Amino acid sequence: MRRRLIPLITMTSLILTACGGADSPASQPAAISGAAAGQPLFALNCGECHGQDGTGTDEAPGIGGHDAEEVIEQVRNPVGDMEAIASEALSDADLQLIAEFVASLPGEEAHPEISPSEEERVHLVAAYEAIEDYEDMDREAAINHLGQALAIATDEAAIAIYEELLEAVETGKSGTTRHELKELLGLEEGH
Repeated sequence: MRRRLIPLITMTSLILTACGGADSPASQPAAISGAAAGQPLFALNCGECHGQDGTGTDEAPGIGGHDAEEVIEQVRNPVGDMEAIASEALSDADLQLIAEFVASLPGEEAHPEISPSEEERVHLVAAYEAIEDYEDMDREAAINHLGQALAIATDEAAIAIYEELLEAVETGKSGTTRHELKELLGLEEGH
């Protein structure tokens, strides 16, 4: 029995080697680099808050439209509610890959400057207060107040912005609305 197994094993290993077996370079996965390598790292480290696709959640805003340097700066020295992530928790190499992935995401152009009327501002502040704490937010109140601001707005740019903010709250991405309202109302320095 042993004599028959040795030639069989030898023959099998020769065939596997010739046909691209497990040790051949042809069967090894291609090296992944740049934005593609950053996607799974983003999902693992950032996706819970910013959404697996980076378009935001109720907790945090969408992050498209930022370049790699901005992403690295925000992660290490954040502006706003985000806590810094030290290099011990996320290596510089992994952060660079994440930043390349984020930079590859489509982003929206910055909103034009608008000056909400006093009545619009009251509703925008109320909408912000309704979603300020994502763990205990009042989505319906935010939707109502954004709808009111939209209904009384006359400036086309303001109408477009309020529609976007309303849609974000309705689709479970109030983190983006909260972020935008902070900037619009002057509650946070822009980045």
